[in-house]
Amino acid sequence: MTEQEPRMDGQPVRWIPRLKDGESFYLHFSGGIRAGRILDDRWAIEPVLSHSRPASFGNFARTDIWKIGHFLGVTPIAFQHAGWNNGSYYSNWIPIVPGQSNHMIGASDLWRNISSRIGDERRGPRLDALKDASHEELAAIIDDQQPDERLAQFIALSLRGMDISVEEIAAFYHEQLVDLMATDRLENDRVSGTLDQVLNTHVHSFFMHAGAARDYLGSFIALKVGEDPGKIDSFKSLCKKLRTRHLDADPMLAELITRGLIKESKQKGQWQTGDWMWDLTELRNTFTHRRPYGSRHAEHSGMAVQLSAAGQFYRYRRPFETNAGEDILDLIVRQYQRVIKLFHCLAEISGLNSDMPVITDDDIIEVRMSNE
Repeated sequence: MTEQEPRMDGQPVRWIPRLKDGESFYLHFSGGIRAGRILDDRWAIEPVLSHSRPASFGNFARTDIWKIGHFLGVTPIAFQHAGWNNGSYYSNWIPIVPGQSNHMIGASDLWRNISSRIGDERRGPRLDALKDASHEELAAIIDDQQPDERLAQFIALSLRGMDISVEEIAAFYHEQLVDLMATDRLENDRVSGTLDQVLNTHVHSFFMHAGAARDYLGSFIALKVGEDPGKIDSFKSLCKKLRTRHLDADPMLAELITRGLIKESKQKGQWQTGDWMWDLTELRNTFTHRRPYGSRHAEHSGMAVQLSAAGQFYRYRRPFETNAGEDILDLIVRQYQRVIKLFHCLAEISGLNSDMPVITDDDIIEVRMSNE
């Protein structure tokens, strides 16, 4: 006897499938190339073209993967630990900070920790005084933030927004490269599709979040040097407000000046945005105020570019502005690495506690356990 088909109100019921628990660990490169950990610290790189089909290749040490990436001329972007737990998907994006050897704590993590540590000192006594508090009472205390805690949190959220945008663009590149290999469109074929709008959206999102992180930093530094962050709501307005008395008032401001990201203008005694921060601002203004990415004909399609003489390795390429223009992900990765390296440094020299919060028994307000 077969199991009777489940029904509800006389109509058949079909269960929505849930994936079994599993996980993956990838190292993403520019161009849509990535390496996946297969066992311990052994890695396979993908996609490669084998017998006219896309495939994973090798059983390499991580040091070999770095060498292959360097040989192919692609840039390592981030590690990604993703998987499914009880059918729920999760993803932890860990950007590679240039010059750092340990990439487990990103810039967004440090700024979230700063915000949490400031908040712990503020809300700790108020939470301790509560007895049988309602959810609304807890939320009111948690949301009653001071400007330094709030701005540090805004910086963290903006940096995380950048992480997510780059993660989605890298995924788009990988999928496009695999599709081009699978359909044998490797002879300079320019290909577009409906998912291009996903790419365009995340390009815009990246520069929006990058600009927000920059401006929240301007407000945060304004607060640190004794100015009103409510009146200085951007990096540009911070530069306009700066005077000689501010220059030695905060180590983060001093670092920005040392790096040339804030520089003296032609008018003596006044300051302006400089170096790559100026370039980032121009790109942000282009995509936010002048035109969206994908509005130029050359940006409507992408192609596979051969990287190895044997024809095994390819990368995906999507131009910015012109057919001869730079690949948009390469452009974004260059700005991305500059931003996360800067914010990582600023968090460490800020004089604020960026250590990961540790939860003790006293911090646990409520615990709920499932039947499992």
